[in-house]
Amino acid sequence: MTSIDLIIPCYNYAHYLPQCVDSALGQDVDGLRVLIIDNASTDKSVEVARRLAEKDSRIEVICHETNLGPHASFNEGIDRARADCFMILCADDILAPGSLRRGIEVLEHCPEAAIVLGASSEPFVGDIPPELEPQPEGWSLLRGHDYIEQCCRAAGQNSGAHAILIRTSVQKLAGHYRASLTHMDDLEMVMRLACIGSVARLRGALVVQRMHATNQLSALWDDRRRDLQEREAAFNSFFCQEGWNIAGSKRLHRTARRRIAETAFWSAASHFYRGKGSAGLGLLRYSLGLDPTLVVFPPVDHLFRTHGALRRMAAVVSGESR
Repeated sequence: MTSIDLIIPCYNYAHYLPQCVDSALGQDVDGLRVLIIDNASTDKSVEVARRLAEKDSRIEVICHETNLGPHASFNEGIDRARADCFMILCADDILAPGSLRRGIEVLEHCPEAAIVLGASSEPFVGDIPPELEPQPEGWSLLRGHDYIEQCCRAAGQNSGAHAILIRTSVQKLAGHYRASLTHMDDLEMVMRLACIGSVARLRGALVVQRMHATNQLSALWDDRRRDLQEREAAFNSFFCQEGWNIAGSKRLHRTARRRIAETAFWSAASHFYRGKGSAGLGLLRYSLGLDPTLVVFPPVDHLFRTHGALRRMAAVVSGESR
């Protein structure tokens, strides 16, 4: 029987915590431990967490007296993990129905897989309905190095690494999350994990995300330059540390920076067209700082290579996104 420690960091998410925990307890898996780590919430999160723990012995609650930041909760979860598998689930998200069972079955079937990721899905804005569509079965496997290259080639897009099911032994080897990476710490961590083993990806979602005004990523919604700078920082951190000696590391790092520069270039054009000159100028300067050649050779191929880029550009030109 494969056991799993599910870590739920929580800060002022009393409203979302019951649905998050219920989504874990409803998974068809044995050997489940749910560890809620509250980071000195000022709402009723601790009260809600303790009430949930009273009802189910699989739940444990740890309460910080002071706010230590989210990375402290992530890393405490890593230190306390003792099961075969490990996963961090944000308290405002939920597990997709049956996703833990599917992920654990992949790890049991495929010993070379170090981690399991889910398919990308559109996040819910606001409440997540209690009944969700069943997720498709099946999975695919990618060598860790190939996955890292895939991340570099799509550096300006979403990484799909919001939630990671991991062999605990692999997580212990990879170590802690880095507090210096405010928003893209999961992207950097998944590349570190991919240095250790292969990456399995489910055809269905692993986690269902919820987007709201107090979401940690909400700070990036209207600030494309900052979003891209955070991505650049994640790649810089990885290639200056664990990724420096992987095959073709310098080429991969250049690819990631080039893709981020291309994304910034066309995002700048979009901002200029929509009358957001100051933001557009900032993006253009950032883009050319990463790759000065773009001023001479605009990256037209980026529009054809990036999923949805042409559609978004057409929407801007037609005025649909103004």
